[in-house]
Amino acid sequence: MRQFLGSITRRERRFAAAGTLITLLVLVPVVAVADPGLVPGTPAQSATEQAVDAARGDSCRDTLPADTPDYVVCRWLTPPQDAAAVAAFWGADGGANLEQAQPLPAQYVRCNRKTDLSTSTTCKGGTTFCRQLPSGWYQCTDETNGKVTYERYVNGKKQVQSTPPPSPSTTTSSTTWPTSSPTPSSPDTASTPLPTPTPSNETETLPPDGNPPDAGTPTTDPSTPSASVPTVTAEPTTSTTSTAPEPSNGAADGDFIATAKKAHLRIWLETDLADDYLAGDTAFTTALQHLVTDAKRTDVTGVKFADNLAYTGFSTEQQVIRFLNRATQALRAALPGKRLAIGVVVPELGCGDSQPCITALRKRAPLVTKQHVNRYLKAGDVDRVEIAGGLFGRTYRQYQVTDPKTGKPTSITPALATRAQWMSIKALEWDTLAQIGVREYGLAHTGDTSPWTTAQATAQIEARIGTAIGLGASTITLWGHNATADGQTYRLLNADLADNPTWNALTGQGLRGRLAVVIDPASTERGAADIVHYAKGVSEIFILI
Repeated sequence: MRQFLGSITRRERRFAAAGTLITLLVLVPVVAVADPGLVPGTPAQSATEQAVDAARGDSCRDTLPADTPDYVVCRWLTPPQDAAAVAAFWGADGGANLEQAQPLPAQYVRCNRKTDLSTSTTCKGGTTFCRQLPSGWYQCTDETNGKVTYERYVNGKKQVQSTPPPSPSTTTSSTTWPTSSPTPSSPDTASTPLPTPTPSNETETLPPDGNPPDAGTPTTDPSTPSASVPTVTAEPTTSTTSTAPEPSNGAADGDFIATAKKAHLRIWLETDLADDYLAGDTAFTTALQHLVTDAKRTDVTGVKFADNLAYTGFSTEQQVIRFLNRATQALRAALPGKRLAIGVVVPELGCGDSQPCITALRKRAPLVTKQHVNRYLKAGDVDRVEIAGGLFGRTYRQYQVTDPKTGKPTSITPALATRAQWMSIKALEWDTLAQIGVREYGLAHTGDTSPWTTAQATAQIEARIGTAIGLGASTITLWGHNATADGQTYRLLNADLADNPTWNALTGQGLRGRLAVVIDPASTERGAADIVHYAKGVSEIFILI
């Protein structure tokens, strides 16, 4: 330092001293204000900090980076400051609240005596291990004394007995196809059929009734109905797949696959083997071979081999599980590396906590209650499951739930139904068993032109698709491209592939990576050229064969 000071002039030393003084007087206070924590002795301004509060409007979206895609919808399910209270609730009394919240997992452990697991890691009185049997009962073994009981819940009430419950079938397993008879020649009738659902004002086939005439005009708050609505023609009551003849010899299938590949789409082939299985061995084998032949192409990602599984046709849960086992085993062997998918409809999921709604929809379709579908997914060995959305709009609207914003009773709107559906799916943990997506029926319209304005279309997309993605839906498959049902033709675009407000709103949301479309080669506007138009807004295609 002395050498340095000796090497500069007196005038330069004065400038150096002045610069040091300016630094001490000006820059250090600036640094202190910019980040109090960097300067010892400066108090942090903690009085201005507030805990995250969902009721105030805070959102976890605020914590995401600025370049986060639009389709990432983020809302707090539980504010962070309430997380400890939630954990204490589920851990209290040895997890009793968790056990009463149906459905139970296939295996679980509980405390023998009341224990607050939020404060203790050891169960009082030891533990009991319960595992689910094919009959639906649980075999529970006290790990302290070895005592075995059999338990189940019926309508929320616990039943306990000391003797084993009867097996649901004396001839076959509930989760594997019997090796002694791998190809039955007729539908399974060994098990006792479930009660036939009582008739209602809607038929058993699935109507895409997401847009009933009395649904209310969509607004920026889709959960609040208003007075007027664009009139939509009668809803279909037949199968949601086309009734037109299939393309001969697979020629049209090949053209569509080639076009989809050129458009850089992930390609799925779709058929419904359930009807063929119920028709007997010959029909099932023929349909299976047709699907395998087309799906062996390297361009094909996977196959969807069942749609709206067990909503109609089947008579017992065991029959459904045997179909799933036989179909998946055959397809895995014939199509190694291909992904397998099914479609299911679970009407009660849209009811929320409306018990009258749940009871009515369980009665309508007794084989697709959430408990049944839970077992199908665990036994099915599939990679992807599409949950039907946008259905039963008229039925849901007849029932009321508590509005999460106002706390007042309100009819179940599409937004509320979608929210209830996906909260249930998360609670059931189906997303741990397979990739769970939506097959959305509620955005299709009849006639040549969509009746929705841009504001109405945007509100419907937010209510249905935005809510589903925000609560965990991985993909949204759009049904309704020239789909014929009950004598009506349903469209997503307008006639002759003309864009409309719904399509413009979808493509404007940056959702392409999460959207897919269903196309039937037997029912199009311009043949395979339809795929080129859709490729602008979707990344996947399901081709019906």
